[in-house]
Amino acid sequence: SRMWARKFWYRFIIITMYFSAGLIPVFIIMKNLGLTNNFWVYVLPFVVQPFFIILVKTYVEGMPASLQEAAEVDGANIVQIFFKIYLPNMTPILATVAIFSAVMQWNSFQDTLIYITDQSLYTLQYLLYMFINQANSLAQAMQNSGGNIGAIADAATAQTPTSIRMTISVIVVLPIFVVYPLFQRFFVKGIMLGAVKG
Repeated sequence: SRMWARKFWYRFIIITMYFSAGLIPVFIIMKNLGLTNNFWVYVLPFVVQPFFIILVKTYVEGMPASLQEAAEVDGANIVQIFFKIYLPNMTPILATVAIFSAVMQWNSFQDTLIYITDQSLYTLQYLLYMFINQANSLAQAMQNSGGNIGAIADAATAQTPTSIRMTISVIVVLPIFVVYPLFQRFFVKGIMLGAVKG
């Protein structure tokens, strides 16, 4: 079965990837929806992404139509076909979308910068962003609090803005290093989607 006006909806979704309202209208919408200073501003705007819709659509179209035909012959309706046939076979693309979303959200600090003023809702990324911007003053504070242990010890343990930035970078990347290998086998299958035709 085909979706009603599927070409129109597909083109409509593609257009949203190229044109956006801009920062100020989006902020006004978030404010009117009550999402400023609200945890849901991190979740709701990113529930559906056009790029992910296209990835999943292409993957599903590549699945054999005979699966659906066999289920229909056995008397399954469209909901049963989706949950019992298609969804279990969509694990690679869903894992790919999950890891793309996780990395994108993990690296995002602008949501906090734009929509949040309540410190209890600050994300780790935003705090790390602030620390990177304050690296010079943090380094100076650490050096001042170290005391006088001796010239050699001071040189060995000296905190510089660069060392603080590198430490923060490791903190930012470490969770991705832990999560990525768990999803890698699904991720590789999903990302190779459409690479070979035949």
